[in-house]
Amino acid sequence: MATKYVIDCAGNKTPIGDALFSSKCWVGNSSDYLEVNNKFLISKAVNWLHIPKIAILIPIYRSGTHFLGTLKTLISQNWSQPQNVEIILSINQPLGPIDALTKVSLKAAKTYIEANNLMNNTPQVRLVFEQLAGGLAEVYQRSFSTLVARICNSVNARKLKTKQENAFAIGALMESTVFTIIDDDQILLDNSSLPAALEQLQAGKSVIMGQVEITKVTTSYPEWNAILADVMNLFFKFKYEHGTAILTPRALMVSDLFHQPALKIGEAYADQTWFAAAAAKKERFLIKVTTTLEHEAYPSNANMAANLAKFLESGTPENAINIFKNVQIAYKESSEKLLYSAHDIEKLISSLEARDKKNLENLVQQMLQKPKQ
Repeated sequence: MATKYVIDCAGNKTPIGDALFSSKCWVGNSSDYLEVNNKFLISKAVNWLHIPKIAILIPIYRSGTHFLGTLKTLISQNWSQPQNVEIILSINQPLGPIDALTKVSLKAAKTYIEANNLMNNTPQVRLVFEQLAGGLAEVYQRSFSTLVARICNSVNARKLKTKQENAFAIGALMESTVFTIIDDDQILLDNSSLPAALEQLQAGKSVIMGQVEITKVTTSYPEWNAILADVMNLFFKFKYEHGTAILTPRALMVSDLFHQPALKIGEAYADQTWFAAAAAKKERFLIKVTTTLEHEAYPSNANMAANLAKFLESGTPENAINIFKNVQIAYKESSEKLLYSAHDIEKLISSLEARDKKNLENLVQQMLQKPKQ
């Protein structure tokens, strides 16, 4: 098989090999990007030539009708130009027969879209259904690569006179189009925060991320569920202090994400790693949302909670509390004056290891209510 090449930022001819396009410059390289990522393009969507100012992806997996809560809070946001907002419901499941929950999601999505299309001044809602082996990471990659292809196809349809004009127009659209992701179980707490933050978003300078509050945890050990919601909220507070919480809603300009290598499909938390790399050193706007944690078949915060529940019930697996030991290391290494300390984390770890429900509940409440200094 003949070796394929792309032109890197320095103008060098570079073999693609097994790696996907990862150029740090993009003007003039969109054709290379699309050639390398061709297998990730969603064929039914690449010719949607109207490019929204704000593209919102809701990945939906075994959600039934629960995603409608998220969708409705998005639709009801105070969008200044709803005609320039597009929401894509990306329903996916692994290969094989379509399961019952997915069928429910598909029916609910189609019904909602039909009703939404009859209303004026609402964002456009589109449906994509795919059966994929690569899980959430592949959904992200396919959705983003397809948006890049749409931008290129939209500009190409203008039939501009020169390649330079074409490249400039593609670049301008990438710098002015927002790619947003929100999980299918999140509820925005007000109707203005997301549009207001998106209005402030600037290419190369800022990023939007979720400030998440867990309202409910469901595990196989229901007697621990209530305290686990508080424990996981405390875990998130630790991560926010260190700037390592990469939670949805997430939003960046297309040009910022275009600079990144493709997602490492099959790698745990690949979606967070991909987005975190693009978000590095940018100002963060946090959007408050609520969510619930229920059993999931892939590495996630819900699985962390499930492992903690099993540990609190039985004492195993012992590595369930490693998430807090890792946080403790971060606090020990930090020179910043933070709300919490390594000593606070040590007390929490000791309480988790003791598995005394009442003592753990009291300690966690004290830590959650700790006043800012």
